[in-house]
Amino acid sequence: MLIFCVCVVLVSVCQCLPLSGWIQSPGFPYGYGSHVSETWRRCAPPGHILSLTLLHLDLEESYECKDDALQVSEGQNVLAQLCGKMTLKELQSSVNPSLRSSSGGCLSLTFQSDYSNTERHAGFKAFYTTQDVDECWENDVECSHFCHNYIGGYSCSCKPGYYLADDQHECRASCTENHHGAGVLTAPGSPGPYFENADCIFSLSADEGNQLELKFTGVFDVESRDGKCIDYLTIKTDTETFGPFCGKDKPAHILTAAQQVRVLFHSDTEGTNRGFSLEYKPKVMECPGKVTPNSVVSPVKDRYQVGESVTVRCLTGYVLPDATETFRSTCQLNGNWSPRQNCELVNCGPPELPDLMVLTEENPSTSYEDKITVKCSSVYYNLVGNAHFTCDAAGVWVAENGQNFSQNAPQCVAVCGVTKTSVGGRILGGKKATLGQIPWQLLIKGPKRGGASLINDRWAITAAHVVENQGSLMVTGGMVDGQDEAKVEMQAEKIIIHPNYPRQSTNYDNDIALVKLSSRVPLSENIIPVCLPKTKTNGPALEGKMGTVSGYGLKKNLKISQYLQYAHVKEYEGFCFENNMKVTENMFCAGEEDSKVDSCKGDSGGPLVIPMVGFGSSNTPYTIKGLVSWGPPCEVTNYKGYYTKVENYLDWIRETMANN
Repeated sequence: MLIFCVCVVLVSVCQCLPLSGWIQSPGFPYGYGSHVSETWRRCAPPGHILSLTLLHLDLEESYECKDDALQVSEGQNVLAQLCGKMTLKELQSSVNPSLRSSSGGCLSLTFQSDYSNTERHAGFKAFYTTQDVDECWENDVECSHFCHNYIGGYSCSCKPGYYLADDQHECRASCTENHHGAGVLTAPGSPGPYFENADCIFSLSADEGNQLELKFTGVFDVESRDGKCIDYLTIKTDTETFGPFCGKDKPAHILTAAQQVRVLFHSDTEGTNRGFSLEYKPKVMECPGKVTPNSVVSPVKDRYQVGESVTVRCLTGYVLPDATETFRSTCQLNGNWSPRQNCELVNCGPPELPDLMVLTEENPSTSYEDKITVKCSSVYYNLVGNAHFTCDAAGVWVAENGQNFSQNAPQCVAVCGVTKTSVGGRILGGKKATLGQIPWQLLIKGPKRGGASLINDRWAITAAHVVENQGSLMVTGGMVDGQDEAKVEMQAEKIIIHPNYPRQSTNYDNDIALVKLSSRVPLSENIIPVCLPKTKTNGPALEGKMGTVSGYGLKKNLKISQYLQYAHVKEYEGFCFENNMKVTENMFCAGEEDSKVDSCKGDSGGPLVIPMVGFGSSNTPYTIKGLVSWGPPCEVTNYKGYYTKVENYLDWIRETMANN
């Protein structure tokens, strides 16, 4: 094997490189033996490739070269798998051109023979050599301007007026300059087309007490396309930015109101535009007409002389940090205003929401003129009041009608009198109710058995004689089976009997009481309030309609009912039956003689509602008109009894709930 060494000097480093050599199969040209397996590996130095030339190939021929073979590869990439016999001409045309490594890469030759040959084969002989890579020509080298190849590598260089960036490939315009006083700035490369790939920073300054006045003269030609800046010129002071400028329209004169100015010029990697000429000179300092953003000043001028003072007031929707309405500021020698305060955008903050109320949007913006909308968190509540509010300049959430959220907050009021089930039916002579059919019905098991009605999520209504002399009380609801383990139990916090209830068995006038529950009732399809009458009527209590009375009292067999019973009744004028009890305008008579149905013992305090159960809707919700009060003994088949007229007590009910 022949090896030549030359000494290449690059940056004072000497390396001896093997430039060429021979590789041949064992025994060449007299033939190779059986069971031969040998590998040769040759590598190129950095910046070079290794080129292999096969001069002779004579191996046993086999299908897909499974017997004897020569494999040439670079890493995992197989460049050639050879066997059989080929002439030099065939090798030169079809094999040798592909036997080249990558720059600084290595080639491996692996020769293998099997156990026998029927005739003698000479083997192979190859010559390898290393060659310098011309990176500027062969590789995808990106030098901005010039590429220079040398043995083992390459370098980039730039045109005059440019410098080579840290990546040693990109050329950038050399155009960062400092200027003081008066002069003229031009784009780098002027008077010809300006340099590409420029990011110039021109720093201009003037003496204290002066500002810089800028005037564009001559040609203005900065690349733009479809109204958008491709290249641009921007002028910046400590408080203001002018531009970016581009196109062919010359910008207006600029009085900077600043002692120091930066002129920024940017260009991309192409274009033949001519640039700009900017004249700068000092002028006696003035302050701009704006002291701080989002404010107005008084007196109003475009420019102010050094020493002049103004009063600053924030625009509507903005406030000063110290919560004052105005501040005074004076024009300084450096063209700045002092003191300066920022006008900050008013922020109302998230409103404090009442129970059961949520925002329709999670984490909404709460600044000036932002809007929020509220809703009830449960379908069993209706929003009463305004739903939409806007943050006003005073930092308050205000509705369109001018109502303040914190002072007139909307409320979530329990939906009343609307059921999701309607089952027809006809208590004494009544029929069993289904779950959710009369969801306001409550049961008082003791010490006196009776009924009550839920009128919102914290209050129930019943007859006074049922709860008189009771220190504590437990009521149940959300069921139609008095023994249902899934019932809702509600502890009474207060029992408030009407103050004019006589508390004697000979008189049931004002037989009405309110029960405040100790916690909010979990409303559902099976337990919702019944509606109170909106106003007092001057006519019949049931308004000429059939109503429904319900309860867990005695049935026809005079046994206490385990299940909620209901029956349809009508109102009767005059007296219900002969008795010695006092009948007042706070009572009315109802029952059903034809169908022989009536309330009975154990139903006291329970509701009489209109319309009849099964005929209510969202437009005609169920309204409580009467409370089961008193009547003849159940065994007396009179089928009529007296009910407390609920509409006579609306003011008392509302005042009591509001004050407790």
